[in-house]
This record gives sequence, C-alpha cells and structure tokens, in this order.
Amino acid sequence: MGFRDWISGSDGNPAEGYCQKGESQLTRKKFETAIQTFNRGLELDRGHAGCWNGMGKAFLGLERFDRALECFIRALEITPEFPEAFTNKASALRNLARKTQDALKCLEAIENCNRALKIKQEYAPAFHEKGMALWVLGKRDEAISFFEQAKKADHEYEYPWELKGRYLYDLRKYHESIECYEQAVKARPHDPDILFGEGRSLMKIGAYQHAISCFQRCLKERPDFAPAYLLLGNSFKVLHQYSEAIEAYESAIELDPGSAKYKKNIADVYLVMGNQALYKEGKYQEAIQFYDRTIRMIPKHINAWFSKGIAYKKLGAYRNATTCFLRVVEIDPQNAHAYYEMGQLLEKSENLEEAVRCYLEAIRSDPSHTDAMYNLGNILTRIGDYKGAIQYFDRIIEKKSDSSVAWYAKGKALQKNGQERDAERCFERAGKLAASP
Repeated sequence: MGFRDWISGSDGNPAEGYCQKGESQLTRKKFETAIQTFNRGLELDRGHAGCWNGMGKAFLGLERFDRALECFIRALEITPEFPEAFTNKASALRNLARKTQDALKCLEAIENCNRALKIKQEYAPAFHEKGMALWVLGKRDEAISFFEQAKKADHEYEYPWELKGRYLYDLRKYHESIECYEQAVKARPHDPDILFGEGRSLMKIGAYQHAISCFQRCLKERPDFAPAYLLLGNSFKVLHQYSEAIEAYESAIELDPGSAKYKKNIADVYLVMGNQALYKEGKYQEAIQFYDRTIRMIPKHINAWFSKGIAYKKLGAYRNATTCFLRVVEIDPQNAHAYYEMGQLLEKSENLEEAVRCYLEAIRSDPSHTDAMYNLGNILTRIGDYKGAIQYFDRIIEKKSDSSVAWYAKGKALQKNGQERDAERCFERAGKLAASP
C-alpha cells in the first residue's frame, strides 16, 4: 500500500499533485528536484504527510539521514498510522547506526518496523527493513529469515541476493553463494560490490578464470578498489600468469601505498617465479635474479635468501651460497635447513671442523633432522670419533628403525671401532631392510 492510502485530505488537496510528481521524480532518482517539488506541496499544505514522507525518501537517496529522519517523524506526527513512514524512519535510523556505530539506533529501527507490521501485518518493506537492521547488528540468521518473509509477502520484492551471497560465503557454502550473486548481478549488473563478492566465491571453488572476469568488471566500475586488485592478482598467480599478477598488485600499491601486504604479494610472485626457474627449469642464474627482486622488496625474506643459496649451490658458487645461508640464520637463528646446507658446503670443501659445528646447530635447532645426524655421523667416523658417530646413527634408528643406510653406517663405525660381531649384525639388518619391498 502506498502513501496515498494514508494521507489525510481529499483528491482536491492542492498539495496532492506535487506529491505525485515528487514520487515520480524519486523513481528516476532525481532527489534534489524531488525535494523542491515536495517543498512546493508543503508550501500549500504543511500537514500533508505524503509530502513529508516523500521528502524524507529523497533525503535518504542523498544519504542525508538526519534530515530524512526529521521528515519521517513529521509525517508520523500528522498520520500516526502510516506504515511506510515507520519503515522509512527505520531505514534512516539504520543508516545513522552504521554511520555513527550506534547500535541503539538499530534497535530503534527494529521497533519502528514492528510498529509498521502491527498496522499492516504482511508489509514486505517492513520485513525487509527489519532484516537490514538485524544484519547491521550482526544477526545474520535472523536477517535472512525476515528477507524470506518479505519475499513470501510480496512476489515482486527485490530480494537482497548480495547479502545472502555474503551470508552463504561466510558459511562456506560457496556454490550456493555464487547462485545468489548471479541473481544479484541480473538485477544490478554493474554493481562493483556484487561483482567482487561473486569473484571471491568463485575463487573458493577454483574457478579462477571466471573470478578474474568478475574482478575486472568490478574494477571497470570502481577503478580505485584496491581489494579487487589484490584478489585479481591472487587469481592470476594461481594460474601462473605472473606478469598479470604483478601488474594487479602494483595497481593496488598505487591506491594504498602504505599497505605492506601488496608489496609482500609482489615479492612472493617473484619468489614463485624464482622457484620455478630453479626447481623446474634448471635456470639457476635467472632464478637468482627473481630472488634478488624479492629481496629488494623485502630484505629479510628468509625463503628468498635460502632459495638463492640453493641456486648458487647448483652453480657451484659455494662462497656465495654460504653467504646466503648465513643471512638466513642471521634472520632466523633456529633455521635448521640453512645450517644443514652450510654443513654440506663446508664438508665438500673439506672444512670438517666447521661442517661438524653446522650439523650440530642444525640438530640443536631441529632434533628430528635425521639428514644432519647422518652426515655428522659419517664425518665423526672419518675423523675417528666412532663412539660419537654410533650415537648419532642410533638416534636416527630410534626415529627411523627401517633406515637401511643408518644401520649400514652404524655397522661401518662399529667395524672401525673393532666391534666386528656388532658390526655384522648391523650389516645383516641393513641387508634385510634393503631387500624388503
């Protein structure tokens, strides 16, 4: 039921024509013009509730919520049984609550919706507005329930599919969330928030190419939306389209220069590109260049320093590799992998004393590092510390009783220590383990 069913006066009221004209202007979102029209009606009749209600809706459209609230209060003073005005008043209060972070205004909004529903029990706009107020209060389940009631009361009700999409996203019901966003897009195909939400849900089901399309459409409508650039970059990154990912992240940085996360994302893309060059393509020098780009952006990027060390190791540039691993342990003194790598490099250069120290540090940092124990045991065997070597091989066997190499290495240490019978048992054990399927 519209405002004309609730205004006082007769068809001959001179303000009525202006009220109708203003309502027509509202449908075309000509809010400033509508205010002027309603004002002209009120100049003829200050007691015209429909003009006050219409002017309030125009102020709502302009997001001048305080003025809107004043208008709805005036309309209700004139016509106390005016459900549309109660509902619109609730909308003004809800928007003020969001603006001022005042939950009390949301509760007032709900009370106004209840009053509207008391006058007209199946009034869809009141169900909707009550749902919106509950949504702002974080009561999402209850909000969705009222949206459903509004839909049941009015089959032409414009369901807030975007909100339901967000609700289902939070419940991790991503396919259902996408269905809601698709409905929302039909109604508002150029709404950047809806496109962003749909893209986010599409990412969750692995539909990255479709997500990219959503984010690109979103950014066409809102070019200054940094979060969309972030997720666009993430989608490109997953698809290994690294140049496009970096371009997206750089756009985000331009919009939000103070944010460290966008810089980190670019650095991580260079890291991924470096790892691909290093581990998949065997392009070690190219990998180092990518790692250097990561390090220039984040000087204490442990993974970049470590992988750069591995690349130098592959090139046989052991001194450079050691420098990288030293940088890792400067940043993270408990990094067992870096100590282990340095131990290997020192062992290759026959610097056994320093290699032992590095392996000991690796084991201290990670007591489960059996590779470091094995290499340390072998060095101790070489330098004649057989008992020390046996202890480390035993530690490996405690953790991996089926390790044939540990049993064999222990046997060699026992043999060199003159314990032939024990050594034979170890060799026999190693042989059985090696032959087992």
